[in-house]
Amino acid sequence: MEMSIVILVFMICAAIVVTVGVIAMAVNGKFNKENSNKLMRLRILFQSIALTIVVLLVLLSTWKNLITILI
Repeated sequence: MEMSIVILVFMICAAIVVTVGVIAMAVNGKFNKENSNKLMRLRILFQSIALTIVVLLVLLSTWKNLITILI
């Protein structure tokens, strides 16, 4: 249950960064020119953390089931 909350937090963070980036591009001001690349990197970081957690959870549950079958 706790991992679901962690994944949700990183997904929300990625959505917030995307929203800020889209708004910054729409306004097309100084903020966009200075921070668009940083926002993209931050979004990719949050998404990769969330995806890594999901993959680890799937692997751990698969290994747990495999070990249970073998024993």
